[in-house]
Order: sequence, then structure tokens, then C-alpha cells
Amino acid sequence: EWGWPEQQLAYIPNYVDAAAYTPRYEPGDYFFYFGRLAMEKGVATLIRAAAQAKVKLRIAGTGPEGDALKALAAEAGGDVEFLGFVSGESLWKWVREARAIVLPSEWYENAPMSVLEAYACGKPVIGAEIGGIPEMVRAGETGLLFGSGRTDELADCMHRLAAMPDDAVAGMGRAARQYVSTTFTHQRYLNEMLALYAELGVAVGGTQRSKQYKNRGEAA
Repeated sequence: EWGWPEQQLAYIPNYVDAAAYTPRYEPGDYFFYFGRLAMEKGVATLIRAAAQAKVKLRIAGTGPEGDALKALAAEAGGDVEFLGFVSGESLWKWVREARAIVLPSEWYENAPMSVLEAYACGKPVIGAEIGGIPEMVRAGETGLLFGSGRTDELADCMHRLAAMPDDAVAGMGRAARQYVSTTFTHQRYLNEMLALYAELGVAVGGTQRSKQYKNRGEAA
């Protein structure tokens, strides 16, 4: 989009060790956002959408927009709870017991770890169609997509998942877990990085460079 030569770009997404996460496929009764409370993250749009869809929303995180977002939640009149900073097992418990994770970004994300971590926990993701998010969310299979910044579209996605039978939501969570376990793996990341280095003429472990130094009589 910014005019960079396509042949100079390589797409190698992040990975996660899914085996390190305990999944819970049974859906809860709230939607969950965890991350920075900043303008570019789209949390204001999420709060408005949750109020419009009349669904429960739980928010974990801190940031410069915290007070403004709390005021917005009170004004919108939705069922929103701010949990503050949460980490470790407490965070994963909130993730596992959610109905779905929402990533409402309004700025360009690359390959957000929050999507992969949600999948590893067996949860579908509602993601904004911006940056790399739509490359990671299979609409209708591992989650839903909406136009970034579009409150009505996000509210519709949340309403649809809230009204969906629990076994159907659980099925999306299982598909998400399967997807991250087989696609966004450490081995894939390693293989594709090594292949890229090889294509660029960079040898693994500095072997090629060491040979060059040796040929010139220099220390590697």
C-alpha cells in the first residue's frame, strides 16, 4: 500500500507454543479484551458496540485512555467492567472463561500475539479488518471480522456470537485451537526464517561469514 517493492517483502507470522496453554472450549457469557488502553487500539469503538449489542464486556489492561474509556462506558450504559492490569494465570483464566476475544484495533497490527494466545486457549476471535489481523482470523471458522472502527459491524458480530448456540461457539474455539496448533508453530517459523536467510545468501550459524574471514586470513 505504501509503494514498497512486493518482492522485497516476506510474510512470516509469529508463533506460539499451543501446548503451553490449557484450552477451555465451553463459552462464557462475556466478551473479553486484553491489551493497552490507547486510542489506536479501538477500545472506544468496542465499548460503544458492546452497549449497542447489549452484551457483557470485560477489559483487562492499562493505558493513557483509561479514565476517558471508563467515562465513555458509564455514558454508554453498557455492562462493562475494567479489571486493570492482569497477568499470568489470572489473565488466562479470564481468557478461557470468555465467550470470545475481541481485537478492535484501529491501527496496523502485524501478527498480534493476542490472536494466537486466544486460539491456544480455545477461544474464537472477533477481529478488525486492518493490518495482519484478517490474515489470522478465518471468518466463520475461527472467529468473525468487521470493518475497523465500524461500531455497527462490531455490534453485529458480538450479537451474533452471543446468540449462537454454545456448542457452535465451542466448535469455533476447537477450530481455532487446531489452526494455531498446526499453522502458527515454532517449527514453521524456524523453517521459513532459515529459508529466507538462505535465499538472501546468509548461512546458518555464521558459517559462510567464517569462511570469508578465513580466506582473508582474519579472525571470525
